[in-house]
Amino acid sequence: MARRQALDVDTLKLEVEAGLIDTVAVSITDMQGRLVGKRIHAQFFVDEVLAHGTEGCNYLLAVDVDMNTVEGYAMSSWDTGYGDLVMRPDFTTLHRLPWEPGAVGVLCDALWEDGTDIVASPR
Repeated sequence: MARRQALDVDTLKLEVEAGLIDTVAVSITDMQGRLVGKRIHAQFFVDEVLAHGTEGCNYLLAVDVDMNTVEGYAMSSWDTGYGDLVMRPDFTTLHRLPWEPGAVGVLCDALWEDGTDIVASPR
């Protein structure tokens, strides 16, 4: 099994500038333990996401294993609406994706828009 190919932010910036990295997969852990999130163009990640994180829908924390909405979540429902959450990268988890040349991944902490932790988030 291959070892995790860790990466630091300075190296990320250099490799994005050199055209060696083109994609960053940002992920949170959902209630089933799966990684969910989005893929971001690497230059946009460096220019915008490094400083403040990125947004996602809190729907990601209120679905079942088939990605169907589940009733009973106070934080997210059809009745209250599916609002945004902030995905703040944890740069200690920044790593290359060996199965996808030019791509890196980073795990994120899930926060409310006011910066408080989403306590229901598994990570």
